[in-house]
Amino acid sequence: ACVPGQEPTPEERDDTAPASFAFLVDTSGSMRLAGKLDSAKSAIRHIVALRRPGDDFALFAFSEDEVSLIADFSSDPTRLLKALGGLEAGGRTALFDAVAATPSRMLAGKNGKRAILLFTDGVDNASRLTAEEMAEILQQVSIPVYTIGMKNAAFDRLTDEERKDLALDNLKLLAYSSGGQMFLASGEQDLNPIAAKINEEVRKQYLLGFAPSGQGELKYRVVVVSLTKPGKWTVRTRRGYRGTAPAVAH
Repeated sequence: ACVPGQEPTPEERDDTAPASFAFLVDTSGSMRLAGKLDSAKSAIRHIVALRRPGDDFALFAFSEDEVSLIADFSSDPTRLLKALGGLEAGGRTALFDAVAATPSRMLAGKNGKRAILLFTDGVDNASRLTAEEMAEILQQVSIPVYTIGMKNAAFDRLTDEERKDLALDNLKLLAYSSGGQMFLASGEQDLNPIAAKINEEVRKQYLLGFAPSGQGELKYRVVVVSLTKPGKWTVRTRRGYRGTAPAVAH
C-alpha cells in the first residue's frame, strides 16, 4: 500500500505482522439465491480461523440505502462470528453507497496491514451515487479492496449487456484502483481457497510512505511502483492519490 505522509514501521515490513480485516457483506435479497450468502459466511469464518495474534476484524452488512456495522473491530472474533450467523438476505443492493461509507470506518482497524473484503453478487439497483461520484471516492481509497463477485448458474448464459448490469466492471475498478483484486465465483463454489489466498496476500503487504510537498495543484496523481530486483514479480498498489506533488528526495 502507498500512503502519503506515512513512513513504514519495521512491523509493516514483516509478513508475520498482524492485519486488520473489514468484511463488507451484501445482504440484499438476491444473495439468497444459490447459497451465495452462506458461501460468503463460510469464507469469512475461514479467514478468522487463520487469524494470528494481533489481528482484528470488523463486520459490515449492506442492502437498500443502509450500511450497518454488525461487529466493530476487535481481536476477539466471538461477537463477529455470532452476528455473522444471524445475517439474513433481503432488500435491494446499494453497492456504491456501501463502498462510499466503508473506507473511513475501516480506519478504526489498529494495524498497518489492512484490507476490505467485499462479498456481493454485483447487482446494484439502489445506489444514489452515480458512477462519476464513485470514481471521485475511489481516488481517495487507500485501503486494498478485495471484491468477491458471486454469480449464479445462469451467469454464463447472460448477454454482455446483462452482465454489465451486474456491475462487474465496477467491482474490477474498485479492486484494481485500490491495490486489491477481484475474484468471480459461483454461488455454490467453495470460497475458502479464495479466502486463504487473500489472507496470504494481505500478510505480504508492504507499506511505502512518502510526504506530499504541499506545493503545486491539488489533484489526482498516479503512483507507479517499480522493482529493480531481478525475477518475475507481481506488484499491486493503489493507482494514485489526491493531493499535492510528492516531495523530491535529496
